[in-house]
Amino acid sequence: MTRVRIEGRQVVVTVGEGRVVRLRRELLELLDGVRRFGSLSRSCRALGITLKTGLSWLKNAEGSLGQRLVERVRGGKGGGGALLTAEGSRLLMAYYSAMSVTRPGFVASLIEESLSARNRLSGRVESVVRGDAVSLVEVELEPKQRVKAVVTTQALDSLRLEKGRPVLLVVKATDVMVLSL
Repeated sequence: MTRVRIEGRQVVVTVGEGRVVRLRRELLELLDGVRRFGSLSRSCRALGITLKTGLSWLKNAEGSLGQRLVERVRGGKGGGGALLTAEGSRLLMAYYSAMSVTRPGFVASLIEESLSARNRLSGRVESVVRGDAVSLVEVELEPKQRVKAVVTTQALDSLRLEKGRPVLLVVKATDVMVLSL
């Protein structure tokens, strides 16, 4: 379990058996950028720092924590990118939680910043079919209205999706096919 508290410009992280690691708040902002942009270089640009500085911050934090926080994806269409590891996601979620205590409305502002009303649907998990790499989640929006979504099994675990859990569906697509019945 990762616990985080904010002390000025530092983020104090308690890991494992009570070991304390101090990180700069900008590192967590860098991780947030990786989450939003899927790119370490774009995250660095958004913060106004060089990629070299961002890589240095990341290397120091990963060394202090003893965990990888970002997974680099090489090549492919668009030249690759970056994704948060499970530990990076946990750390960022703990940071969001700590920020929501010190700054009411912080998490809501994050959600509003990246989502429009048109692509959000709220519901409750109706069923989960777990697979090795991907899983199927069925969400009931209203009685007799259901949406099925394929998610990675890693996402299923990190979001703790289970029957009865309230969820917010975010539709992220450039094309949606509609067929008449």
